[in-house]
Amino acid sequence: MKLSVSKISIIVRTHNEERWITHCLEAIFSQDFNNFEVIIVDNNSTDHTVEIVRRYPVKSIINIDKFIPGKAINDGIRVSTGDYIVCISAHCIPKDDQWLNNLYSNFEDNQKIAGVYGRQLPLSYTSDADKRDLLITFGQDRKVQVKDYFFHNANSMFSRDVWDKFPFDEEVTNIEDRVWGKEVIGAGYEIAYDPSASVYHYHGLHQHGNSSNRAKGIATILSKLDKDSVKNIPKSLRPENANFVAILPVLGDSQVVGDIDFLQRTIDYLKEAEYLNSIYILTNNKSVKDLAAKNKVGVIDRPDSMNDPDIPLEKVMQYSLECVEALGVFPEALVYINYLHPFRPVQLIDKLIFELQYEGLDSVFSSYVDFGNYWKEGLDNVYTQVGDSLIPRAKKHPLHRALYGVGCATLTSFVRTGRLVGDKVGILPLSSLLYALRLDDETPIEIILSGIEYTNKGE
Repeated sequence: MKLSVSKISIIVRTHNEERWITHCLEAIFSQDFNNFEVIIVDNNSTDHTVEIVRRYPVKSIINIDKFIPGKAINDGIRVSTGDYIVCISAHCIPKDDQWLNNLYSNFEDNQKIAGVYGRQLPLSYTSDADKRDLLITFGQDRKVQVKDYFFHNANSMFSRDVWDKFPFDEEVTNIEDRVWGKEVIGAGYEIAYDPSASVYHYHGLHQHGNSSNRAKGIATILSKLDKDSVKNIPKSLRPENANFVAILPVLGDSQVVGDIDFLQRTIDYLKEAEYLNSIYILTNNKSVKDLAAKNKVGVIDRPDSMNDPDIPLEKVMQYSLECVEALGVFPEALVYINYLHPFRPVQLIDKLIFELQYEGLDSVFSSYVDFGNYWKEGLDNVYTQVGDSLIPRAKKHPLHRALYGVGCATLTSFVRTGRLVGDKVGILPLSSLLYALRLDDETPIEIILSGIEYTNKGE
């Protein structure tokens, strides 16, 4: 059967895959091949997975209450119509637009091929143990297995004709792909491995997350040997391709001192960011809305419930995300900016986003590096020392004063749950006290104006 007339059904099993499903589906629907359908088999996801899936032209979304791996695949195939079936994990991302073609090409000249599985590449921030396992298991040479029944469903294709004879075992709780592989090899079929059909896979084969020194050493060596394959991240994850939105919450009028409009100053700064797709101001103030319109910046109406100055910032950002997504804009991450922080290093926003994506972090924010000595006041006027004691500065571990308002980028999966900062954080340290200044009652305006004059001279 020729590629041009064959239909492929792609089965994606999901459970709380909000972090990855967008990138998986983006890569699938960008393939250089258009005769396919996508079927999602979701195991009661409690995050935003299903809502994201509905943004794409998938054929079916099947919900299952109890996950048995082989049965989940079979359930997806039963509603499919393709001549060939692809299985891909929701946290796997095809490396390029030839992935589907490369999987299928293995069937054109060999009728004995029952299935083919492709290469799985680690991301730069995959754990050392997982990185080691992936690089050792999935090599660079194509092979045809006559006796070896290893098969991996995270990135695979097989024919419907073979599946009709050998559906997946619906009772085993794992390695259903290996059980299937042994069956088809025993029946005289062959299994192909094709490294040209590559996907990025955040997890490893076992998802154990072991990061022993031995695993780290082996992973480092393998990464160097195979650097051409593992040095990049998937196309849709790269900062220039993903969607990043800046949110500027504003209460009341914007601050203007002399001829300096601090909100305008911040907007001008953000427009220089290469990786920001859009800017939104959260406000109910007419003059601020007029300024936004003048700058062609988006506006989110700030309701009375968001006008209390004591409302947690996390709630403000969560509400902003809901409003942005209601407009049909679905960002990878939100960048929180407080325009009352008038000083930021050049290209800070791009650096935050770059770090977020290439290091696989949940949040990245700026900080002021402080070598001072601090004490925390507790109950009953009991004080506890924070940080190192009075030792030489060169031997101290500095404290990092979080400067979220200067710049904080966080994945939307965390913002959606009411969090400004995720679990896995990165910090961009700033050594100048200038960046810690804020336009408020505690900072004399003369200091702010002197800082602006100083930075202008520096420019």
